[in-house]
Amino acid sequence: MSLQRWILFILSLQDLQGEIVLVNLVDNWEVLEEYSGEKQGFYQLLANDGMFEIRVQTGKIGFKREFESGNDPLLTKILEFCRKHRYFRGSQKLRDEEFFK
Repeated sequence: MSLQRWILFILSLQDLQGEIVLVNLVDNWEVLEEYSGEKQGFYQLLANDGMFEIRVQTGKIGFKREFESGNDPLLTKILEFCRKHRYFRGSQKLRDEEFFK
């Protein structure tokens, strides 16, 4: 088992307590892609000043990266993966207690 997979395995065994929920970020897209299996996932695409940022989460594992172009091959690959696996696209964040008023 590779060191990166071993670290992910150990992190997945940790029991997080309290109201804080953590996402463990990985640097390599292929790690998240392999880890995802049939898990439900979420993604968000942000654009600001000509830069694009993709954020993807499945389980407690997340990936995020900025791209200078919306046509970057890795960005295109990630978006295709998210659509193919029917990941939910998030548009904004809102605390649970603020959702219903």
